[in-house]
Amino acid sequence: MKNKNFNLRGLSQEIISSLKKESKRLQISVNSLIIRLLEDGLALSKAPIHYYHDLDHLAGTWSEADEESFKNATKHFEKIDQELWEE
Repeated sequence: MKNKNFNLRGLSQEIISSLKKESKRLQISVNSLIIRLLEDGLALSKAPIHYYHDLDHLAGTWSEADEESFKNATKHFEKIDQELWEE
C-alpha cells in the first residue's frame, strides 16, 4: 500500500509547542513523533514510546559548586588503565 499524506488542522498552539518540545527531547522529527504517537495510541506500535519522569525533580538543581565537586569526584574514571587493554 502506498504511503499517503494528509494535513492535520485545528491544532492548538499548546499541542504544537508540546510536539516540538517532545520531538526535540527524543531527537526525532515532529512527523516521526506524530507517527509514533498514532501507532502507540492505536495499538499498532511494535515499540511504544517510554516516558521516564522519575528524575525530573532533579533537573537543574545543581549549583556550579555541585558540578565542580562531581567532576572532581569522577575525574579518575577518565584515566585509561593500559594494563587492562594489553593482551
